[in-house]
Amino acid sequence: MIGYGNTLRRDDGVGRYLAEEIEQQNWPHCQVISTHQLTPELAEAIATVDRVIFIDAQQCQDQSSPSVQCQPLYLSPLEQLSGELGHRGSPLELIALAKILYGVEVQAWWILIPAFTFDYGERLSPLTTMAQAEALAKIRPLVLGEI
Repeated sequence: MIGYGNTLRRDDGVGRYLAEEIEQQNWPHCQVISTHQLTPELAEAIATVDRVIFIDAQQCQDQSSPSVQCQPLYLSPLEQLSGELGHRGSPLELIALAKILYGVEVQAWWILIPAFTFDYGERLSPLTTMAQAEALAKIRPLVLGEI
């Protein structure tokens, strides 16, 4: 599990906060990485597992019915690396890099948690806090193999 985001920009840090919460719960067979951004070095960690879950904030304008998105990620045969890992990189870039460098293809999901507030601070907005609980419920079956 890789939770990423900037914990100093309020809701942007929700991916890291949730990953750290799961790590504290000590789920079986679950390795957790909490990081500021996606970097190429993470491809090595991805190559050692059979499935990976990326957790990130997704900027949301509509506060009326925000919901967590759980997207499976698939590499297409023509997948190209943009070379823009980090702030602009995507989980798809990392699983493609793991395949290129280590010859492994993993099951992958991208959990996107609605986020509304990105000003300076370390507290999540109330809506993102609620969405974090929803995301936890969606992640549990993925990690524990209940799907």
